[in-house]
Amino acid sequence: MEWAEWRPLYLQIMDDLGFDTRADMESAKKLSSLVISKRIPDYRTIVEKLGQRVSIAGAAASLEDDVGILSEKYSMISAGSATARLMMIGIVPDILVTDLDGDVDYEIEAIEKGALAFIHAHGDNVTMVKEVVPRLTRPFVPTVQCRPFGNVYNFGGFTDGDRAVLIAAHFGVEHIRTVGWDLDHPYPKEGSDPVLKSKKMKWARKIVSGRIDDM
Repeated sequence: MEWAEWRPLYLQIMDDLGFDTRADMESAKKLSSLVISKRIPDYRTIVEKLGQRVSIAGAAASLEDDVGILSEKYSMISAGSATARLMMIGIVPDILVTDLDGDVDYEIEAIEKGALAFIHAHGDNVTMVKEVVPRLTRPFVPTVQCRPFGNVYNFGGFTDGDRAVLIAAHFGVEHIRTVGWDLDHPYPKEGSDPVLKSKKMKWARKIVSGRIDDM
């Protein structure tokens, strides 16, 4: 999704959730400053890593049971805290999409083992951006949800899960399916606001509608 298409929806979401767009831009600037000296994978590398069929793993309570339906014909994108849970059962995703609010040590381990990361900056995670990005030794794709500029990119999406869907679509993936997704009953995260989480999931459902093979 291009910025011109994403911007109106982004502003609606920010208004609905009461978030500050200026904070997003400040976090984006910090991420940008930290990746200047790092290599960013080129378009072809990302397309080859994704392939034409992807399974996007979410952090629903059923994730560990649901991974049994995975096919070798599909590459795997793990979204958010799904990465740590997959790593704990011995599965290294091909790609991970994260805003660094999960177990980042598992995410860094996955990256070191070959997972291609899309690292996201937004107004609430600038501290984690400053802490984690300097620790990375492998190329990754820096993403933002505000206006993209320079070396940070915006493919659309607000939560890790729906952002993963839009990333796959942006790079031409033909078949996108989900595993371990439950937008109606998201996996509880310590310290999170259930009302805010519910609002985010409603937006996520709207964003991914019509873009995945199943739900």
